[in-house]
Amino acid sequence: MKRMLRLMALCMAACVLLCACAPQQDAGKAAQSGGGAQQSVRLPEEQTPETPEQPADQPETPDPETPKPQTQTPQTQTPQTPQVTLSIRCDTLADNLDELEEGKAGLVPQDGVILAETALALTEGETVFDVLKRAVRDAGIHMEHSSTPLYASAYIEGIANLYEFDCGPLSGWMYRVNGEFPNYGCSKYELKDGDVIEWLYTCDLGADIGGEGAYSGQRE
Repeated sequence: MKRMLRLMALCMAACVLLCACAPQQDAGKAAQSGGGAQQSVRLPEEQTPETPEQPADQPETPDPETPKPQTQTPQTQTPQTPQVTLSIRCDTLADNLDELEEGKAGLVPQDGVILAETALALTEGETVFDVLKRAVRDAGIHMEHSSTPLYASAYIEGIANLYEFDCGPLSGWMYRVNGEFPNYGCSKYELKDGDVIEWLYTCDLGADIGGEGAYSGQRE
């Protein structure tokens, strides 16, 4: 009996010792595991700003294109053709119908204009005589002239069937260029661009049209 009580007492003591040692071992293990483990720190992630989305119904704005510089092509100016103007008048005859030869009065226009001022192309080297021939031919106006070989010149005897001496011994045709009466024949006067030519009928050797003194020279 005593032996059995001792055994039980020993067993109980052993159990107490075992229970007291067990928490210490668990704490040591926990300490060892805590000291050996590495602690990880989680860093906050970098946030990327979100791009706002365009509304579905709004069209995308196109990139503006850089305007290309425009190259201006220089305009080539066409040279103008040289021109002169020519007119034929017999105002003095309208004022002296009573001295005009019989049957000629009906040939004189009331305003004295046989050919109104007309622009004509000019070819280099043309004379007053050359332009007059072309003008009356184009207008269908009768013209008659004579040539003087001695002076190599042409003299206008009649235009529109109105001749020299039709209104007296001092009457006939004279020409004026740019307001002046040259003192030589019309086939010798070489024209230039812009010249204004007038053929005028005189009843008094040019005195009635401002050309006194040039009449005889224009006959040569």
